[in-house]
Amino acid sequence: MKKKIILILFISCILCGCTSIQDKTIEQIINDSTSKNLRVVNTYRKGYKYNLAKGLYSVDSTDFNEVIASRDYKYYLYVDGVSYYNKVIEKYEEKKEPYVSMAIVHEDKYGYLEINKLSSDEYFIEIMYNYAKIEVVVRERDIKETVSNSMNILKSIRFNNSILKNVLGDGTTQAKEFDFDIFETASSKNSEYLEAIDADIYQEDESVHDSDLIESRGD
Repeated sequence: MKKKIILILFISCILCGCTSIQDKTIEQIINDSTSKNLRVVNTYRKGYKYNLAKGLYSVDSTDFNEVIASRDYKYYLYVDGVSYYNKVIEKYEEKKEPYVSMAIVHEDKYGYLEINKLSSDEYFIEIMYNYAKIEVVVRERDIKETVSNSMNILKSIRFNNSILKNVLGDGTTQAKEFDFDIFETASSKNSEYLEAIDADIYQEDESVHDSDLIESRGD
């Protein structure tokens, strides 16, 4: 029976053209992600919900910010409920300088992918889509998998209009305090994420022999 199942899966894979993430171009990964019609969600927040695939889990969350961890990396997710509520639209202009620079457009959703090289094997990924943005630093070999994971998260976001109206519609504190601009990239401004990484590395260097401080950081 097991042999029959394996054979069926093998034939299906051939007929459907199963392809590894690493065999695809980044453009193919983006197109595949945007064209998926996935309605599954398993993570619920105030005003929105989304799906986290196996191997990813939330380690910290505030109203519109989320830290998502994989085995090797931390993804910083920013959900812009303010821009969604006000239906803000800004177009991304592709650039020559980054390692990757491309606009993302699918039906009524839009965004961009920008990847900048930080060092010999570190790349800073910024990917915005569906009124949310993910920032993450990865090794070169993990770029494609990370782009796929990020797009699957962003694609799955579903906003709750009635809750957002209560939270944001009357100019509440939450709306005023949300000052992260998902339409800007690190090449046009200083990245809060990169600054946090630099600060974390600096603190680690300064306190490498201070066990109490290291324990208090919880890293």
